[in-house]
Amino acid sequence: MTESSIPLGEWSGSTATRELHATIKEFNAAATRQTTAMLRLTRWILGLSVVMTVAVMLQIVMTIRSGH
Repeated sequence: MTESSIPLGEWSGSTATRELHATIKEFNAAATRQTTAMLRLTRWILGLSVVMTVAVMLQIVMTIRSGH
């Protein structure tokens, strides 16, 4: 049998598999951070929309009352 210069980890694919698992874990962590940031942003937008709606309703009520 001849000696091969290819390391066992590369020959069997186990090194590539470990690297793939590590890459997937890093991707999932980044996706989780992005999801958290998007949820926070969405909540801020919702809050600002509520404030704007209340302000418009207040202006309408003030306009109606001043017209009478």
